[in-house]
Amino acid sequence: MGILRALFLGIYLIAGIVQASELSVAIGVQDPSQLAMSGNVIPPNMPGSELIAFNDDLAREICRRINARCTVSFVPFSAVLPGVEDRRFDLGFGNLLRTPEREKRVAFSAPIWRSSSRLLGTPAAAEAFATKLGHPVSVDTLRDARVAALEGSQQLAFLNAIASQRGLAVSSRTTAQEVIEALRNNSVDFGLLSVQSAYALLNRDTTRQIEFIGSAVADRGLGGTVHIALPLQNDTLRRSVDQAIAAIRGDGSFQRIARRHFPLGLD
Repeated sequence: MGILRALFLGIYLIAGIVQASELSVAIGVQDPSQLAMSGNVIPPNMPGSELIAFNDDLAREICRRINARCTVSFVPFSAVLPGVEDRRFDLGFGNLLRTPEREKRVAFSAPIWRSSSRLLGTPAAAEAFATKLGHPVSVDTLRDARVAALEGSQQLAFLNAIASQRGLAVSSRTTAQEVIEALRNNSVDFGLLSVQSAYALLNRDTTRQIEFIGSAVADRGLGGTVHIALPLQNDTLRRSVDQAIAAIRGDGSFQRIARRHFPLGLD
């Protein structure tokens, strides 16, 4: 009886190993070069490390709940969607908003949290443009300025759509940290980023050279629910991920992970 029990146990364990999925996960980061130098470990002083670490923890918790062995790669934000679209990655994390255009390229999980966008700039730039415009600078009043946003982002698409009407010189950067650097060296007047991505950067900026300008905006494609990107036509994986998200939210794990990295909520 003992031999048979051991045999069945061995077969069960082997079956469990076979059934476990092998998944490749992409997490968008601000400065991939720092990760390359640190062996794919998130340096605690890395720009935006809180958001990266949050996505890393969430990804690993989802992988655990769907019984998947996941290999995590840290890539520039602009590489997340193309990587999932080309099926080089099975899951993509990076403050991704769901849009009709993106739905043609990738599938999306159930919502994770909600996002909004906000202008950034130096106090001097904000004051100079307020004087020139005759009112405070905001997303709605911005005109005749040089503005940068993240390559492949909804913020960049919004700016390009209004550029000619508002007299904006729009440029893109590969990472949010590069947008911040462009503000510091006066290559642009303002940046437009997601609030959570910008907060993660400004939280570690001891110089206080850059600040939020105007109110957060969530309409016109500048905010909404954030999702995980998945390859098209993999409904089995999508359903498993959605069930894991529901369970993580239901038992309080999501809130615990968020509080580990942020002093403010993600909902």
